[in-house]
Amino acid sequence: MNLELLYELEAKIVRTVDVGGGAMGGRTDYHMQGKVSGKINGSYEGVDYGSTVKTDLGDAVYVHVHETIKTDKGVISALRRGYAVPGEQGYTVRAFVLFQTGIQELRYLNWTLGLAEGVAGPDGLKLKIYAVR
Repeated sequence: MNLELLYELEAKIVRTVDVGGGAMGGRTDYHMQGKVSGKINGSYEGVDYGSTVKTDLGDAVYVHVHETIKTDKGVISALRRGYAVPGEQGYTVRAFVLFQTGIQELRYLNWTLGLAEGVAGPDGLKLKIYAVR
């Protein structure tokens, strides 16, 4: 398996909605805005419907993000799911990404599995998104 860097994502949390308790913990919706740069460039908006999961390391977050990247050629929609686990620099994020787009030269994303890795915290999110080849 080879990984190809598609883009780097930097986003700030612009709004939160506390949904409340659940079977495993609470849920908070994190609304984010930012930018992506790399092979794909554009503005970013997303909502992480994050549910808290109790672990031996502390409260982890089950990541469930719906996101949109607006490029100069069109829009890419993505679904990102995984976990954000407490780490030394905030939360360590690991997730898979599924894409959908009508941009002709990026249509390969429609059948590409993406992997995300990076960090999240109160100031926002920094991720690298890779295509699995």
